[in-house]
Amino acid sequence: MKRLFFILFQFLVLVMAVSCGSTRKVQKETVDSSVFDDFAGDYFFLEGIRKYNNNEYDAAMDLISHSLDYDTASAAACYSLAQFYMSLRDRNLIEKYTGKAEELLTLAVRQEPDNYWYRRLLAMNYMRQNRRADATAQYEDMARRFPGRTDLLITLAQLYDDAGEYEKELRVLTRYGKLEDVADELKFQRFACYLQMGELDSAYFEADNPAEVIELLMNTTREMIDHAESQLDKIKCRSLLDVAMNFCDVVSKYEPQMLEAYSQKAIAYFWLGENDNSFNTLTLGLKRVRDSKDKAKLYSLRGDFHHSLGQTKQMYSDYDSTLIHDPDNISVLNNYAYYLSLEERDLKRALSMSAKTIQAEPFSSTYLDTYAWILFKMKRYKEALEYMEKALRYLDTDNPEIYEHYGDVLYMCGEKEKALENWHKAVQMNSESKTLDQKIREGKYIE
Repeated sequence: MKRLFFILFQFLVLVMAVSCGSTRKVQKETVDSSVFDDFAGDYFFLEGIRKYNNNEYDAAMDLISHSLDYDTASAAACYSLAQFYMSLRDRNLIEKYTGKAEELLTLAVRQEPDNYWYRRLLAMNYMRQNRRADATAQYEDMARRFPGRTDLLITLAQLYDDAGEYEKELRVLTRYGKLEDVADELKFQRFACYLQMGELDSAYFEADNPAEVIELLMNTTREMIDHAESQLDKIKCRSLLDVAMNFCDVVSKYEPQMLEAYSQKAIAYFWLGENDNSFNTLTLGLKRVRDSKDKAKLYSLRGDFHHSLGQTKQMYSDYDSTLIHDPDNISVLNNYAYYLSLEERDLKRALSMSAKTIQAEPFSSTYLDTYAWILFKMKRYKEALEYMEKALRYLDTDNPEIYEHYGDVLYMCGEKEKALENWHKAVQMNSESKTLDQKIREGKYIE
């Protein structure tokens, strides 16, 4: 504040000296114009900063801009004015002053090339214009000039990643890891670089938990394909899925007993419609995997695939193999029992398997529904109604199939109006049942 008063005082003295001169010759001899300009530039600049700090932004811009009329090479004034232009929120004003902000920042950097803040704001201005090559060049220069600024390295690594320059990104990540002593925390970023470079063995050694990474890769890439808007995007995403599947092979090379390397790759093949490759992958996994429960998971998965293809005989065979290796596999016990009930075969066995599921998870609406449905098929309607009501009690999401089953059981228990009410509920939940409309239309249960 003292400096501000000093400058103001000097400025007034100079003005009085100039105004008191009787001739132009006396003016020149009294004060050097360059000295006058320096004091005037400082005065208007500091006044502008004061206005800015008081949230008087328009006045601040005018004053700082005016200071450049006296000192056109003031790096601080150029930076402050550019900062003001870049803080504007109106889209039209942003477009109008973007070029001016760049011009001012370029001048500021030229005047003080080792000023971190000037260069950083210039790089940010490039980023706002989506001029990533210019921004990258600026960050590279800053990383050389300010080797201790690790925040620059993080931004530079992201720019390299966006540009697909993974080798450069790896070098920057290595440098950052050493400076901050966080090399281990950057393993996943390095893994992603190696993966995109196709160096899958190196990627494997960066993966702390290959099984978890495989699941993440497969789920993410399939979701990306589903949401891709253009054919080109789909092709790009599909290439990523191929890389993920190849990574499964690398993992199985180093860890041949890892379940996920086979199960996730088989799921991907089946999702792509390459059924033979899917089954071959599962067969290979069953030969290599040693853990009994892991074998059960592979048999269960293969059984599910056979079910999707309508291959009932093979499905039951795989479910039997699953239960040999894991007799308490709740999911398979439930599915096996339900499919038997749909065919109305081995209902006593189906009921026994289903009973195990509700003993293990007594509040599962799905397992209670299966048990009730088997009782229904055995014509034990009153018992079926008891379990259906339990299933509805624990139901936490809309399930049209359960409401349809409830209606079926109610009908057989003589409660036709309640049956119709629940069939209608199933319709409102977008049921895909092939007989539901007929049930409602005829007012009776249809097999």
